[in-house]
Amino acid sequence: MKFKGKIAVWFWMILLAGNAAMAYGLLVSSDVSAEIVAALVVYNAIFIPIVVRNYVVVDGDRMAIYFGIMKDSMEISEIREIRRTCNPISATAASLDRIEIRGRRQEMICAVRDRERLIEELVKCNPQIKV
Repeated sequence: MKFKGKIAVWFWMILLAGNAAMAYGLLVSSDVSAEIVAALVVYNAIFIPIVVRNYVVVDGDRMAIYFGIMKDSMEISEIREIRRTCNPISATAASLDRIEIRGRRQEMICAVRDRERLIEELVKCNPQIKV
């Protein structure tokens, strides 16, 4: 089952503001700057994949978080606890409305649009999960 990632307004604003600032630099510059073009390409190479590839997949006995070019996965049987968090220190969530998934040996943080359905699905696969 696939759960679409949540993208906050502030994330969209950062994406659009950065592009607008670089586009403005290109427009007001008397000559096209290779540095600005390169920065625009790198900036979008980082942010666009996050917008396009931002979801969680629960498949059988595993769950996987896809976030831009990153992927992290965990056995559902390893999950011990799921809780809400607003922890800003996470590379795999484009919103501060997050859930923290704690396993025996690892932790993952993600932000999905339908958080309750994701939790239900994980608990259905592993009733031992503390919510």
